[in-house]
Order: sequence, then C-alpha cells, then structure tokens
Amino acid sequence: MDTQSDNGRRSAWPLAVLTAVVLVAGCGGTPESPPDQPSTVDTPTTAAVPEPVPTTTTTSAAPAPPPVSIRAAVDAAENAIPSGMMLGLAVLNVGTGELVEGPGARRQFYSASLVKLIVAVDMFDRAAAEGLVISESDLRLVDRALRSSDDGAMNVLWGKFDGRGAVRRLADRIGLTMTASPGNPSEWGETLVTAADFVRIYQHILRHMAPSQRDLIVATLAGAQQRATDGFDQYFGLLRQGASPAVYAKQGWVSYRGGRFHLHSAGVVHDAARGADYAVALLSIQATGSAAARERLSTVAAAVTGGLVVS
Repeated sequence: MDTQSDNGRRSAWPLAVLTAVVLVAGCGGTPESPPDQPSTVDTPTTAAVPEPVPTTTTTSAAPAPPPVSIRAAVDAAENAIPSGMMLGLAVLNVGTGELVEGPGARRQFYSASLVKLIVAVDMFDRAAAEGLVISESDLRLVDRALRSSDDGAMNVLWGKFDGRGAVRRLADRIGLTMTASPGNPSEWGETLVTAADFVRIYQHILRHMAPSQRDLIVATLAGAQQRATDGFDQYFGLLRQGASPAVYAKQGWVSYRGGRFHLHSAGVVHDAARGADYAVALLSIQATGSAAARERLSTVAAAVTGGLVVS
C-alpha cells in the first residue's frame, strides 16, 4: 500500500493525558380529624359536606421502544445488496452477545485499513498486561492511523510493534478463528478478516479493555475525519452521515487490478433509547469505481442500521 503524508488533524486528546492513559492503566392529604360535633343538642345540625378531594394527574411514562430484531435488520440489509456486490455482514449486540451472521459473514476479505484497529488494540492490551511502553509519538501515530487512516503512520506502527504478530496475538487472545496475518509481512492491508470476527473486536474493546484505553479508541474513531490522509472520502457505509459518538467506525479501502475494489465499514451503532450498542461489520468487494462503491455500501448500511435504532 502506498505511504501517504500526514494531512490529519491533531488528536483532541492532550498528549499528556493520552500518555497517562496508556502507561497507567406526595401522597394526597386526608383531614387530620373530623370536624368537632356541636356541644348542645338543641342546635339543629346539618350533615357535613366533605370538601372535594384534590385530584392528581399522573403522566404516563413514554412507551418503551419495541425490542430490536437483529435478524430482521440483517435480512433488510441482505435485501438491499445491489447486484454484483460481494458482501460480508455480521451484527453483534455488544451487551448480550447475540450474534447474527448475514451473507458472507465467515468469508475472508483483505482487511485494507481495518487492520489498523487490530494493531492499536494489541498495543494497548500489551501495555496493560506486559508493561509495553508507548510514547507520546506512538500515540500520535495511533491517532493518525485511526482518525485519518494514515498509511504512513501505520507503516511505522506495523514495524515497531510487530504488526504481523499483533494480528496473531489478538486472534488468539479473543478467539478470532478466521483472522490471519498477511502472507507477505510488508503488505499489512492483506491481513485476512471476516465480518463475524471483526464485530468481536469491538466487543473486546467495549467490554474487556480498561476504560481509559477503551475511551481513547472510541473517541479517536468518533472523531474520524471526512478526508483521509490520501484524500479518500471516509464518510460512507456506517459513517455515511459523518462520525459521531452515536456511530463510529474504522473504514477500509483498496483497489486491485481487474477492477476489484475492496470497501469496508466496521464499527458501533449506539441506540440511546434502548441503551444498547451494536457492532456492525460490512465488508465488500465491488467491481465499480470508488464513488459508486461508497454509495452502494451506504445503502446497505442504512438498511441494517434502520432496524437497530429508534428513528
């Protein structure tokens, strides 16, 4: 893959903070008593008229949103797959562990830039478990690799932090059965990944990483720039409406001879109404130009996410 210059903006996280992150690891009233009775029998009495009881208006709670059917969301996405697109699709409820595999969920794809997230996760895992030292300059490289998908930053990280080994280590650590290092150690974009495996990487990030490390990765992905360092428009697929705390993802793209364009979008969709996070992986091979490929994958992404969140 071509080395690109860094056109990414600096991380919103202060470097000192980033370094520390990695190295540390009323009931309605009733009358008190009845009115006093007359003291003489000679005085006629009349029946006491009770005062009206105050009424309270209770506001009924908003109805709970209907439960999500991940299967229905995946089926909707499958129905939206355009002709000629080879797709790998999987959706995982991060909290419950419910996994629904769509078409091609276990098919291996070249990762393109998705592998940048694998290397970053392995670095932080090793920092927590083994005391691996990650410097401020290393953190800047991670920020560039994730936020603006900078290939040059990735080249440095891949070499310095044993990227090929990082793929194997993470796969072994969290049970990714169909993820494999590239045959050519210099071609990190040819790491093999599947949709079914990749959603489990996000489950690992959100459920098992230290909160400080988790928050760093999420914040960086949630701040993804529209234009990558190489100029590619990253706002497609899950990020078709831009990156935000509610939807964040790592994007990947690479073109091969013969018109095979690999375009991927893998991330997390947060449903605030239900308090749920869904990891979604959309991996594709398309025989189109990049603009058409982005539009086509965005159509599939809209179909699946439309079934996961309250509109």
